[in-house]
Amino acid sequence: MGTTEPFQIRDSWILTDSMVDTYAEIAEEAFAQFLSQKANPVTRPELEHDADAYHEQEKRKKVTGIKTIVFSAMALEAAAFEFATLQLGEHFAKKYLDKLDVVGKWLVIPRLVCGRSLREDGPAINGLKGLVIARNALVHHKSKEWDRSTKAIDTIKEQRAQFEKDQVPNAFKTLILLSLELNAVLKTDGPLPPFEDGWIHATPRNSLVEQVVHRCHEVHRNNWRGD
Repeated sequence: MGTTEPFQIRDSWILTDSMVDTYAEIAEEAFAQFLSQKANPVTRPELEHDADAYHEQEKRKKVTGIKTIVFSAMALEAAAFEFATLQLGEHFAKKYLDKLDVVGKWLVIPRLVCGRSLREDGPAINGLKGLVIARNALVHHKSKEWDRSTKAIDTIKEQRAQFEKDQVPNAFKTLILLSLELNAVLKTDGPLPPFEDGWIHATPRNSLVEQVVHRCHEVHRNNWRGD
């Protein structure tokens, strides 16, 4: 069953080749690999010429972290467009919603569809705001001038720590939290993968990712304001 099937399709056509599930699958697989690398760190040896394994792991964490952020954002952007198009019509979606940023779309579209918005101050939208910043920093990366001091190195180290500790986990958590809140608002499965059912094409879900899913369920329950 496709993720959009529970909704009434108001036009006489349907979207084909939707990439929402594909992007989400790529994000989940990358996040699982990222968490695995974090859980099994390679100690950096004192001699640099013995550090190949360390540097290889750092590269894997960087690559899988970037994929997690970028494809989580792509899944949310694609789902917003698909949701609006199927429920409100292509003409309306393109004329009135297409110019909104992804945060604006996820605040406006649910209200137009079912009369209720996601919480503007809730964990899903707050996470989405952070995800957009992280994605934009990657897509529109700007080089920094070397200042012949430790300041540039310190900045790079701080950014790397934030990337691994906050930005990568936040990306996939946002995908989960937004799906959970949207489904609660709609009272049915929305256009995003339904994490309530342990969705992924490869089962069972990676145990490290499953722990994150469970924590997101707790966050959702603690913040959800039902009818």
